[in-house]
This record gives sequence, structure tokens and C-alpha cells, in this order.
Amino acid sequence: MKIGIISDIHGNAVALDRVLERLEGCDEIVCAGDIVGYYPYFNQVIETLRKERIHSVLGNHDYSALTGDLRELDTYGKVSVTITMKNLEKKNREWLDNLPLMIQTPYFNIYHAFPSDSIDALMNFIYPSFPLIEKILEEEGKNIVVGHTHIQFKKDFNNLTLLNPGSVGQPRDGDSRAPFAIFDTEKKEFKFDRVEYNIYEVIMEVERAGLPTALGLRLLEGR
Repeated sequence: MKIGIISDIHGNAVALDRVLERLEGCDEIVCAGDIVGYYPYFNQVIETLRKERIHSVLGNHDYSALTGDLRELDTYGKVSVTITMKNLEKKNREWLDNLPLMIQTPYFNIYHAFPSDSIDALMNFIYPSFPLIEKILEEEGKNIVVGHTHIQFKKDFNNLTLLNPGSVGQPRDGDSRAPFAIFDTEKKEFKFDRVEYNIYEVIMEVERAGLPTALGLRLLEGR
């Protein structure tokens, strides 16, 4: 059995569609949150996740779009989430509102940002250099999947792995291709992959939606 792992789509349906093409052979797909924010295809992205029955946890941008609490967002996040709130269809808002903070699978637990059963699950950052990764894995006693940083990486400790599949919609690790991961349940191993997509299509849609031009241009450098 193979499980596709994605995160931080951020309303970028063009990137998502290419990633899902690459994950067609997977038995199921899971997402580590931040479905909306930054890019303008938020309704389309949610409808795709619903149609494909992709289970996801809640992300901090998703939370902000539901609550109107923008305090933790950067300038571009505030602008884009405000547009999302105004234009998010009712059925898609209801779907977003039912997302959990954590998903347990037999193979790994999924959080958006940090292992917690509180709002900390959405807000704290785990970068590759985070000093407590080994302690977190030891306390969890299970593989962990997180997103939030938009950086694809994994750390291993005592046969356990903490993994970030990277951001489908807005990579920040210097590679403009849309990242994702696959877990093989028989081999018990995670593998990373990436796929190119039409960034210029997203840039043009960013302009049409009245979003900051910089949101589109940053995709070219993966920053």
C-alpha cells in the first residue's frame, strides 16, 4: 500500500493538479493542512480534496479564514485570507470547518505545524535545525508528518521519522517544483518527489484576482 502525503496547498490548484497526477498510483492521500491562503483557487482546491476524498488536518491559514483572526499571518497572508473569506463558498467553508487538528494513521500521525491537541498544533514551527525533534519523536512513539514551514525535509531517530513533505502551493526551499512524499507501508519508508507545473498560469491568475504580484513571482524561485 502506498500513501501520498501533501501539505500547504495554499489555494494553488495548478500545482495540486500536477501533484495528484503523480500520486494516481497511491491507495490514499493525506494532507497536513493550509489548504487556503496566498493563491486564488481556494474553492477549486477544496472541491478537489472533497472529490478525491483526501483527508486533511486544519492549517493556520485555514483557521484564519474560518475565524477572521489574522494576527499570526504575514502581510501577504492577511491580504489573501481576507479575499478568501469574502469568496469562499458556503459548502467549502463548512468542509474546512470540520477539519481536525490531528489525524492518526497506523503508520504516522499528522499535524499541521507541531504535535499538540491545542492551537499550538497550528502555530509552532519545526525547521530541520529544530533541536527537539528527537525528543518529539520519542514522546510521540510514532512517525510524525508536519507542514507549515514549506521546507521539504525528514529527520530519523530510533527507527522513527519526522517528515515535512514541503509545500505544494508555495515551496520555500529554493526549488520551484511542487513537492510531495509517498509512504510505502510494506517497506515502511518515506520517499520524496517533486513535479514541475505551469507557474506562469498562477502568476496571471494572481494578477486577475487582485492579489499582490509578489505572491506569483516568488513561485519562480521557490522562496
